[in-house]
Amino acid sequence: MVHDKLHVVEEASAITRRDFLKGAVAVTVGAGLALSSSDSQVDAAVETAPKLATRVLGRTKLKVTVVSFGGLQIQNRAILDMAIDRGINLIHTSPGYGRGRSIQIFGEVMKTKREKVYLALKLAPTDNIDRWLKVLNTDYVDILVPPAHNVRAVRNPRWQEAYERLKKAGKVRFAGFACHNNIPAVMEAAIKLGYFDVMLVAYNMANRAQIDPILKRAKQKGIGFMAMKVTRGLNRRQPKLFIAGLKGLLTNKDVDTLLIGMASFNDVQLNLQVASGQLTKAEAQLLEQHLATVALACSMCGACDICPRGVSVADIMRCYEYAERGEVELAAEVYRTLPPDGTALNCTDCGK
Repeated sequence: MVHDKLHVVEEASAITRRDFLKGAVAVTVGAGLALSSSDSQVDAAVETAPKLATRVLGRTKLKVTVVSFGGLQIQNRAILDMAIDRGINLIHTSPGYGRGRSIQIFGEVMKTKREKVYLALKLAPTDNIDRWLKVLNTDYVDILVPPAHNVRAVRNPRWQEAYERLKKAGKVRFAGFACHNNIPAVMEAAIKLGYFDVMLVAYNMANRAQIDPILKRAKQKGIGFMAMKVTRGLNRRQPKLFIAGLKGLLTNKDVDTLLIGMASFNDVQLNLQVASGQLTKAEAQLLEQHLATVALACSMCGACDICPRGVSVADIMRCYEYAERGEVELAAEVYRTLPPDGTALNCTDCGK
């Protein structure tokens, strides 16, 4: 297992909450990202390229790159190889991604590069982790992040006991959860529970003003923060704006890393630019212009989940936004996972 050196870091406070349009762009070059890429101390086991900014993932003390690798769409192992070789040191997969192809690719890469990365797995602590550790060619994962899209899920009484058992067995190092619906309520519940080390939460231009105050309290408790769904409202076909938008999210020093799906070499190259520098004045101006004119995307707050017929409105909106960004295959794959009653065909236009 990786043996980490504990790094002494300054406790950085979050930027003051501002009006949303100013939140991502008011930080200038001199007061932008909490960079630690110039720090001569590097984790003893995980190799980090010197040009990539890193932050400490809460009380885990893991020094992670500010951009991490999401394996939802990966079909070619060379893409993951490239990301790791270029310095990205936190990677994430799930048995269900790509109909099982993603975790198989991760397993192939882990045969030779396990000690270069921190590995996060989307799986419930009560599931059979041994099966997936075998596929991943490792005897442990660094972070487990089971889905918890409502308060009842995150309060699952079996989880804490299961996590304690897995930690004691050396199969999981840190307890986490993942959430992209009902986010504020789930975050608040997780903070009160007190045993989660990491939260993986949808965080983007559409919802950051709502999330930031809760995130600040989570960080005060030492909880590491991985942001997902960060590209909402952005498009890779507009690379300058895409990079500016992601750098804008990182102006909040409470955000430890942006988990971004990477399905191509171009995706990796684009995201490396996000991790290689601060938000410039020109990028800030570009982002401000964009935010002043564009309609913000769905914030995944969960308010529309009250549909009386059970239509999965937030998930449908998520599919729509994937398609809008040109990720049509991903939109179709996610849509196919919805239960029959959750699809748009079950909507009766009741207006509620």
